[in-house]
Amino acid sequence: MSEINLHIPERSDEIQEIIGYVPHWVIRWGVSVIFITLSIILMTSFMVQYPDTLTGKALINAREQPQKVTWFTTDPKITYHPQVKDAQNVTIGDTLVMEHNHNNSVQTPLIAKVTGRTYLLKGIENNPKAWMLLVVPKVVNFEVQLKLPLFGAGKVKKEQRVLVKLDAYPFDEFGFLEGEISEIVPVAIDNYYRANVKLNNGLQTNTGKILPIQSLLQGTAEIMLDDKKISNRIFGTLF
Repeated sequence: MSEINLHIPERSDEIQEIIGYVPHWVIRWGVSVIFITLSIILMTSFMVQYPDTLTGKALINAREQPQKVTWFTTDPKITYHPQVKDAQNVTIGDTLVMEHNHNNSVQTPLIAKVTGRTYLLKGIENNPKAWMLLVVPKVVNFEVQLKLPLFGAGKVKKEQRVLVKLDAYPFDEFGFLEGEISEIVPVAIDNYYRANVKLNNGLQTNTGKILPIQSLLQGTAEIMLDDKKISNRIFGTLF
């Protein structure tokens, strides 16, 4: 069998030059686009500012805290007799529980120290023989406290904006509470710095929802620190 030789002519120098040729206007246009884009980014980084933030723990404490009375039905020589029912309103000085010691026939009254509504609970803290009586007062006054991490706490100042998101009321449904730093405790306690917050609209969130006042609410707080330009964030770490 005879061999067939296919001869593919090599491209001429002119064709090679045309294929590898890139018009000068394309190069100039590409360089111009890159230069304009970088210029816009740099100008934006020097003009646009957004605040540095610090996240801490938020506690909303009512000044009127519940009274708790706990007893256990384990010693037959000592018995307890509640003097109030569940969901009953009591005032300061009312007798809540009578403790009777059968050894010497002594009865000891446990007195209400706050005015409020009673809640009688049985079987608490994984102990079926435990009882608890709560007297929950009507909350009128409360305060917002922050626990700030040691790292970065020195940047916190009075009147800085604070956004409080509560665990019991999810942010995506209820929104957040807004306020400002009103006081800072300059001494670390239990590895935290403390600060107080004054809420702008009480317990009304940014979405207009009013949260019910409770004895204790917990969540997170985002503190808006000093504004910083984007350029400082980018180039500040390079020098």
